[in-house]
Amino acid sequence: MVRTWCRGDWVEMDGLLGVVVAIEGDPEVPEDHVAVWFGDPRGKRLSQGGIGGQRPEVWTVPVDCIVAAARPIYRH
Repeated sequence: MVRTWCRGDWVEMDGLLGVVVAIEGDPEVPEDHVAVWFGDPRGKRLSQGGIGGQRPEVWTVPVDCIVAAARPIYRH
């Protein structure tokens, strides 16, 4: 069965957690790829001296390189 990915799906690639932000057919996403945001470990809150205004870095990866991530833990 071929998995169809949707924007917002939590995924894992080589142990890294990410979220699908664009899919095949969206601008700059090649065929059989999705765009994944893996977060920014350098990010820092403005209240803690962060600079804000950073541009997200998104990677296009082949769909066969990612798997579904475990369900997230929601905190409030």
